This record gives sequence, structure tokens and C-alpha cells, in this order.
Amino acid sequence: MRNFLTVLLATAALFGAGQGGGAALAEVPSGAAAGGAPGPTMRADEAPTPLVQRAATLAAAEGRPAEALALAEILLRRDPKDPLAHFIVARIMAQTRQTGVARQAAAKAFRYAESPRQHYEAARLSAQIALGENRMQAAQYWARQTIQHAPDARYRAQGVNDYRRLRATNPLRWRLSLGLKPSNNVNGGADERYNVIDGFDAVGILSDDAMALGGIIGTASFGVDYRVARSARSETSLGFTGYLKAVELWGDPVAEALVPPGVTPPPPRPIRNSDFSAAAFGLRGQHAMSLGKGASLSFAGELGQVWQGGEPSYRYQQISARGAMPVTQEAPERPGISASFGGLLEQRDYASSAREDIRSSLDLGLRRGKVALGFGLSQTQSDSINARNWSVSANLRYEPDWTIGPMHMSLAAGASKTVYPYFVVVIFHPPGGRQDETIYGELGLWSPKIGTAGFSPEMKLRAVRTESNVSRYSNTEVSVALGLRSTF
Repeated sequence: MRNFLTVLLATAALFGAGQGGGAALAEVPSGAAAGGAPGPTMRADEAPTPLVQRAATLAAAEGRPAEALALAEILLRRDPKDPLAHFIVARIMAQTRQTGVARQAAAKAFRYAESPRQHYEAARLSAQIALGENRMQAAQYWARQTIQHAPDARYRAQGVNDYRRLRATNPLRWRLSLGLKPSNNVNGGADERYNVIDGFDAVGILSDDAMALGGIIGTASFGVDYRVARSARSETSLGFTGYLKAVELWGDPVAEALVPPGVTPPPPRPIRNSDFSAAAFGLRGQHAMSLGKGASLSFAGELGQVWQGGEPSYRYQQISARGAMPVTQEAPERPGISASFGGLLEQRDYASSAREDIRSSLDLGLRRGKVALGFGLSQTQSDSINARNWSVSANLRYEPDWTIGPMHMSLAAGASKTVYPYFVVVIFHPPGGRQDETIYGELGLWSPKIGTAGFSPEMKLRAVRTESNVSRYSNTEVSVALGLRSTF
């Protein structure tokens, strides 16, 4: 972390202090206030604020901490929100290892900062104080703030490097993702009331809760990993993951029972929000290796439990592998092509029956700069013939350089085909099995200038259309997802 903090002398102009010579504690040269030669002296508590700021800054830079603190105290009596005074106090307290006072003063210097450069310097000082106390999570937070408020690209690149070094040093890693998504189809329901199977004249009628229902989906996913072993080229970690999903349906939808003509139906049944809730919790271990020349490989194992609608759904055990490597290397201004690949094998044991699923998948990704292309294959073997399937997918993502005002954007599109070869509805078996074809398009909007700590709010407009030869599974979804994204 060498050179992690710029010297205090450079902050004089940043925090509003002018240029000039040194000053005594009780008196300052009044002539210097106009930029001229030193003139008659005046008491520090009677001097103009810019002059006291300059004197305090130079006293701290020249190694006169007592004098600097006394002048900072004068400034704070005049204005408790003076960012320069708080910065000076934080700097000197950090040098004398009074880190508790230093931490609070640096935070106030950041809170009351009046320019991006002031925010940047205060955040760097806060990060150094946190690093000295071995508070790695706090140091990472403040390093992200230096990225958010970096005055130019060079400072931003330095902040990104500082953050990544801190993250690599910290044995504890955590992830948190929050999302809010209004949608016209929160339950994957059908578009049409009648269930039509290609190749058959028979028609079924779908229940109300099998139809598309509008509402808002809220999600939270999180994970914590702790590094338990590390060598020059590998590391091993243990941790846990979690996922929560809640749904708020629009209106007060009800499901009316389907009964033959002439039969009095029972009262409608309310469709509950909790019917579409979900949760998951898992324990995991991972071993990651660096293979040199930019290549990496990792293996992971995880076991956990999934709940649907408030009830246990299934237990799972999975193993996975992931890797990444450069394919071509070019000049920094023209990034080369990189590849990523992964595989997963998962077993699911369902709580409500003796059903067991074995799911396997492979994926391949290619990236060059802001363009990414992905392919996927998956297969599910199951005790339930209707759950057996195979799937193939492809997707494309692009982040153009052009903007809409201050807004940056991302574009994504994809398609997939899933085949259930043994699918049966009562006694009807669709020719070739059930076949679902899905396409989607997505527009993401965000502004790096809006947000905090290197995170920016992001809005994703997404449209999905699935066509199936069993019309129960033909549906359309249009949604607006709100979340956060890292700006680097």
C-alpha cells in the first residue's frame, strides 16, 4: 500500500487553503493574506478563516502538530463542518496512532467535503486508517469511495488497483445483491386460458393461478467466503450462500374452482403472495488455482436446501468447475479475446416424493472488450418423466461507448430451446415431446456519476417470450428490474 495516501501539503489548495508561509500558534502574518510579504501579525482567533486554514495546513505539513491542532480547533469553533479542519485532525491523530479519533475525523472530512477532490483525499485517508487498524472491510469500502470520487482516469485506475489489492489480501469476502422487479408475469403463468397440445383436439382449461399474474418481485442473494489456506498460486475457502424471493401480487387475485355445469362452486380461494415465495441456503467450499499467463481454474462443492411457498422443496448437492484464459493478447487500447468455461453436476432430492433429479450443464463464454458471447448446454435426468429434458442456449451482451445524456447502457439478447422428450399431459404425448423455445431482449441503463462507493443504480428493461407446443407453457413477460451494479 505504498503511496496509498498523498502528502498533506498537496491538500492546501484542495480544501480551500491558499499559499503562503508558516505561522505561529497565537499570531499569523496578516500581510500574507493578500499574497504579499509578511506584514504585522494578528491573533489566530482573530485572523480571517482562509488565513487560518493556510496556517493550519502548513503547520501540519512542516511537522508542528500541536500548532496545527490548535488552529484546526479554531476553524471547527467557527464552522463544525469545515472539511479541512477535520482532515488535519484525522491526519495528525493517525500519525500519533489515536486511530479512534482519526477515524471519526476522517469520516467527517469526507461527509463535509465540497468537491470530488476533497472527497477523494478524505476517502484515501480513511482507507489508510482502516488498513492500519486491520479493518479490511472498511478499507475496501473507502477504497471504493476513492474510485467513486476520483478526479481523473489516472486516480481512478489507482483506486481500482488499491481496491483489488485489498480484496486479494482480505481473507473474508462477501457478496450481496438486491433486486426489485415489477413484472406482468411473476409466476411464469400462461397467456391463454385454454391449454392446447399440438397434434391433439383435446383442450384443457387452466386454473386462475396457472395464468400470468402481475406483481412485484423482490430478491436478495448473498454469500460469505473465508480463506482458510493460501499459497503463491492457489487458495482454499469455505463459506455459505443464501437466496430470498418475495412476491407482492397486484390487486387481490383469487382462484375459482373449475366445476361441471350445474354444480355449485365453492367460494373462491385467495391467491397468496407466499405461494410464489422462495428461499435457499447452502454451504460451500472452493479451491482456486492460478495457472499462469492469465489462466485460472477453480473447483467448488455445495450442499443446501431450497424452499418454495414456505414449504421444503428439495435438498441439493453439487460440484462444479470453472476456468478462464486469454485466447489472444493485444495492446491495452485494443483488448484481446478471453474465454471462460464451466461445468456443473447437481443432484436434487425432493421432499414431497421419492423423486430424484440429476442435472448436468456446460457453458462457454467469449469476451472481447465490451462484447460477450455465451453458449450453454444442460440435461436433466429424473424419476419424473415430465421433468426429463435437455436444453441449448446462446446469448450476446454488448456495452456500447455511446451514451444517452449521462446514462450508459448495455444491450443483451438470447435464445434457448428446451425439449422434454417424454412429456405427458394425462394420456396425451405431444409428437417429439414438449418443446419450449424462448427469446429475450434486455436494455440496461445506469450512470457511473450516480451512486456511492463504486456502485451505481441500474434499471433493466426486459422482455421474454416463450412459445411451446403445450400452450400452458407459452407465455410473455415484460419487466423492469431495479438493482445495483459495480462501476468497475
